[in-house]
Amino acid sequence: MSKKETFRISVKNLISICLRQGDLSRGYVSRSRALEGIREHTRIQSLRPDHYKKEVPVSFLKKQKQFNLEIFGRIDGIFESDDTLTVEEIKTCQNDPNQMADDPAPIHMAQLKCYGYMILKERNLTNINLQLTYVQVKSEKTAENKKLYSADELTLFFNDLISRYISILQNQTNWMLIRNKSIESLPFPYGDFRQGQRHLAETVYKIIKNKKILFAKAPTGTGKTIATLFPAIKSLGLKHIDKIFYLTSKTVGRTVATKALNDMADKGLRLKSIILTAKQKICFESDESCDMESCSYAKDYYTKLKGALSEVYKYDAFDQNLLETLGKKYHLCPFELSLDISLICDVIICDLNYCFDPRVYLKRYFDHSNPNCTFLIDEAHNLPDRLKSMYSAQLIKTDVLKTQRLVRELLPGISKSLVKINRHMLKMKKQCIAEHASFLEFDQIPEDFMAEIKEFAVKTDIWLDQNKDSDIRPDLLDFYFNVSIFLIIAGYFDSNYKFYIERINENDLNVRLFCMDPSPIFSSLIKRSHSSIMFSATLFPIDYYKDILFEDTVDPFSIMLPSCFPKENFGLFVYSPIKTTFKERHNYYNDIANTIQDVINSKQGNYIVYFPSYAYMNTVVDILVEQKDLPQILVQTPNMTESERQEFLNTFTDKNNMIGFAVMGGIFGEGIDLTGNLLIGAIIVSVGIPQICPERDLIKAYYDTIDNSGFYKSYQMPGFNRVMQAAGRVVRSETDKGIVILIDNRFTRQDYRSLFPDEWQEYSIIHTAQSLKNKLHTFWNLHIE
Repeated sequence: MSKKETFRISVKNLISICLRQGDLSRGYVSRSRALEGIREHTRIQSLRPDHYKKEVPVSFLKKQKQFNLEIFGRIDGIFESDDTLTVEEIKTCQNDPNQMADDPAPIHMAQLKCYGYMILKERNLTNINLQLTYVQVKSEKTAENKKLYSADELTLFFNDLISRYISILQNQTNWMLIRNKSIESLPFPYGDFRQGQRHLAETVYKIIKNKKILFAKAPTGTGKTIATLFPAIKSLGLKHIDKIFYLTSKTVGRTVATKALNDMADKGLRLKSIILTAKQKICFESDESCDMESCSYAKDYYTKLKGALSEVYKYDAFDQNLLETLGKKYHLCPFELSLDISLICDVIICDLNYCFDPRVYLKRYFDHSNPNCTFLIDEAHNLPDRLKSMYSAQLIKTDVLKTQRLVRELLPGISKSLVKINRHMLKMKKQCIAEHASFLEFDQIPEDFMAEIKEFAVKTDIWLDQNKDSDIRPDLLDFYFNVSIFLIIAGYFDSNYKFYIERINENDLNVRLFCMDPSPIFSSLIKRSHSSIMFSATLFPIDYYKDILFEDTVDPFSIMLPSCFPKENFGLFVYSPIKTTFKERHNYYNDIANTIQDVINSKQGNYIVYFPSYAYMNTVVDILVEQKDLPQILVQTPNMTESERQEFLNTFTDKNNMIGFAVMGGIFGEGIDLTGNLLIGAIIVSVGIPQICPERDLIKAYYDTIDNSGFYKSYQMPGFNRVMQAAGRVVRSETDKGIVILIDNRFTRQDYRSLFPDEWQEYSIIHTAQSLKNKLHTFWNLHIE
């Protein structure tokens, strides 16, 4: 007989699921208010008598036929004396504590009653005192609601509450039996494994089973998505994990993951999956400020939610269209609805930020206890830059002034705080002028500057709570969120950070907290999961990613798979005569244009030429358009819309003869899949080194002080990864044939050739234009169709 599963839930979450009603409210609690709440809890507890026990853990096990349910929590305090026992729950508030105590929030009373029942059962009591204490943070005034409850009263309340949740669990358990049975009999959906695919899938399964971390370098064509999802789903059926987060930052990544799930569903898999769409893309309202206090879709959200959740077992896959349909049917915020539905889903497909970004991470999963889940992180080569961005923050001087003008007449207290912040930023600007510098860096954040920011946050936090309908609220709320994020990031500030000020123009200033090294942070974040699989076609050299993402205390495993495509189908040519450094590139513009012409003349078809910058690209394009007999040209422009991007890609047909020009590291530098004759060649101009800038120089100096690897980690590897990604657009299937031309004499150096992955090892170094023509002629003659 199999062992019964035990579900665990905190008292707080139990009440939220079963009893929460009313509107959606502002989900963010400022860091200052949270800290003040903790301080007030501690202060109140310190005032209690000697017989008072604080922070008392408590749990209760409810046995059912199919499963067990464990409810757990932590009581703020218990008054124990010879003749009485009183359980206390402490709540901070902004309003009058006497009013709160006279009419306490139902969820606060429910939490206290749960604790009272659990202590009553633990100690076999017939009655117990329950005290709900409200404390106003600003004044430190307190008020109590105290009452004696009998065992019968609390038992009736608790059993009614538990019965609601057990009904939910019963549905979930029944679903899991269906799901697990389908997983047990699920075959690999594509028949045979590709070369290396079985090895990757077996490794992923072992990593999940043993609760480890894996780096997987899997070249294009390996079938990385199914090779990670399939074993993760098998692990789900065997109860090694409870949930899978498939993390991808690209639309194409979500599409491929969805297709893999659909293909497994065609083979009999029953599994619930959801795609989390960014709030601004799924929102029904046009107002980008997303103020829940005024949104009709947030009104009475939790009351209406029960109707929507009653439908979730009708569907297996929740995409944007279905979520919008349910949202409109029940007049619910579709984004918040997606988060609530995700709780019953087995696979969550979403962006990295929902697990890692302090601005938007899913608190319901990661705030109180880490779920028994696995992270499948697609395109993991993007992690270093994404993490640095997530854990950096900035304030702009003109935003401070704009907000100060907004509140000047109506909110003099908040206006005064903004004046202080602006005055401090003005001093920073004058310091730049005095030192004839546009950029100044510091190892510490000025304490008085932080104090002024915190003062603004506290005042604004209180005002926002008490003013739901003001005309100035949306704009003030936007700036308040920026300040709040600045305060959150300041909490991470350490030796891996710099505080810098930068003059944007004559009048404006950027004040920034910049994360140079995300490894201390990510080493902690990765513990949010039971196991993690990080994979990419360009996750190489793996030691670079281990070093830049994790501290020495984290020891991930790694696997490097060979390409499953025939080697003879891919031609890699390093063209050495041309120099592309900033100082010398102007001498070679015509040579690059001629080389491009030679390459496209070697075989008619579609090509993309990649440059490190728009200026460089446009200069060469201008030369090319003056030449005769040139195929159709399509040039990437900055800030292309989604429709413009799609139009660019749609031009690549197997009957066309055209050249696309794009920027490395941009929207066409990775994540596009042009198979067959849609793309037969890529020409990559330069080693892709990012433009020199103060932030990259900070990173360089930081790593130089550690191990003299500053240039490698701040410029060389980020640039070369762009090169590998661009080259990866060519030869996307087993039958594709294509060429990649690397134009830059630096590619011939050992420090760059050592970065070439295994599938690049049969490259040719070309020294003359005629030799390149001969090599290309030979390659294409081998592939005459």
